[in-house]
Amino acid sequence: MVGSLSMPNPANEQELKNLFALSPQLDWQRLQWQQLSQTGVPGARDQDWLHTPISAIFTNPTRPSLAQPMDDLSYESLSLHTDAYRLVFFDGKLQETLSDSIPAVTITSMAALSAEQSEQLRRSVNADPLCWLIDGMATTGVYVEIAAEQALDKPLYLFHLNSGNQGEVCSYRHHVHLKAQANATIIEHHVSLDLGGGTSLARLTLAVDDRAECEHIKLVEEGENQQHFAHNDINVAANAQATSHVLMLAGRMTRHQTSSALLGSEADIAMNSLALPTDDQVVETRTYLQHQASHCESNQQHKLIGQGRSKSTFDGMILVSPDAIQTNGQMDNHNLLLSDEARVFCRPKLEIYADDVKCSHGATTGELNPEQLFYMQARGINETQARQMLIQAFARDVLDAVSLKAVRDHAWQRVSARLTPVSQD
Repeated sequence: MVGSLSMPNPANEQELKNLFALSPQLDWQRLQWQQLSQTGVPGARDQDWLHTPISAIFTNPTRPSLAQPMDDLSYESLSLHTDAYRLVFFDGKLQETLSDSIPAVTITSMAALSAEQSEQLRRSVNADPLCWLIDGMATTGVYVEIAAEQALDKPLYLFHLNSGNQGEVCSYRHHVHLKAQANATIIEHHVSLDLGGGTSLARLTLAVDDRAECEHIKLVEEGENQQHFAHNDINVAANAQATSHVLMLAGRMTRHQTSSALLGSEADIAMNSLALPTDDQVVETRTYLQHQASHCESNQQHKLIGQGRSKSTFDGMILVSPDAIQTNGQMDNHNLLLSDEARVFCRPKLEIYADDVKCSHGATTGELNPEQLFYMQARGINETQARQMLIQAFARDVLDAVSLKAVRDHAWQRVSARLTPVSQD
């Protein structure tokens, strides 16, 4: 398949052909398009895509962004105020003049990848049509290698800013490889201006080698009319540790999946998320975790606060392979609904094929506890303030798990601004 695209399912065929014509079509990307063309785009009746269909990308006529930085745009005012090595991307293009050089780190552009690096980008823990679409559409991205036993003294900050023009599609593809005993914190931040509503596509894969440690923090702050589709991968080797935080703070439609694999014995991973849909926004949080080796541990905490007429989904899977004896895995999903019209759908799942394991999941959905509200009001706290305090306490478990104070403070400001409880008189 070179220069053409043939789909088994005619639905959205022309739109995909348009996107294919706009993509860079590097060799490895054409192979991803071929995978998509063989599988087709999930239909409207596919349960896994019921609320966040790929077809939503084609709601408006799609076109590439101009990727021309705005002269009057203040990147500093929109980015995190933290000391970090910063790589800035605007409308699907790396802005080299705004980006930092990083000592002891090798960064390769997508256009200069070796055959081995290209093959690494094509691998997926749990491949789906979204992975292939993001890869095939990616106009920019970096391949980052952190040397063995190297500890970054500052976080690596990948800052993505989209103009958010109607119909624009911006796609980013990054890969970060921490070699043995390396240590790094990665911040992935997506912001868009609210200029009509386009689509952000993002995919970041992490390879964490033996005894390495990595914390990945993702913040999604899209415009109120912007869509965000993402699927990240994390591969963790023996005796290594990885932590993933996904904070979905704004956006009209957000679908984010984190797929992880524990590949060596005594690997450890934590996966956390917080979503704040309001009005008629749609959020879908998905996780997929493979325990492939013995004596590994995983902990997941996913929270959602629904307002207005929002619709949200949590879908999580823990898969324990036959070799993964003495696995310890926990997955919790807790949802707080602040409106009678907000909806949430929960689907936690376990598949266990090994003996001598400890795995469990839990899910709860409810409103603010009236007894707690009464208790606080009886002690002189007015109802509006009491509700705000309870909501913040609900979100605190996820936010406090983030190691960087600058990120926590930034997220708390966004949460406070977005959550304004109304008295229930």
